[in-house]
Amino acid sequence: MNKDIISRLTEFLMNEARSCSMDFGCVTPQYVYRMWGGSVALEDIEAGLKEIKNGCR
Repeated sequence: MNKDIISRLTEFLMNEARSCSMDFGCVTPQYVYRMWGGSVALEDIEAGLKEIKNGCR
């Protein structure tokens, strides 16, 4: 998995939590894809979110 995507996703999740707009469980790959303007493939976002989720256990 691309470490840059993991880093961007982690920062994005933290910013979403700080802004109280969403908690981590509500952020979907489709939401991230739209917020990032489609600049990262949906499959890469899905894989990154899965890796982050598995790392938190």
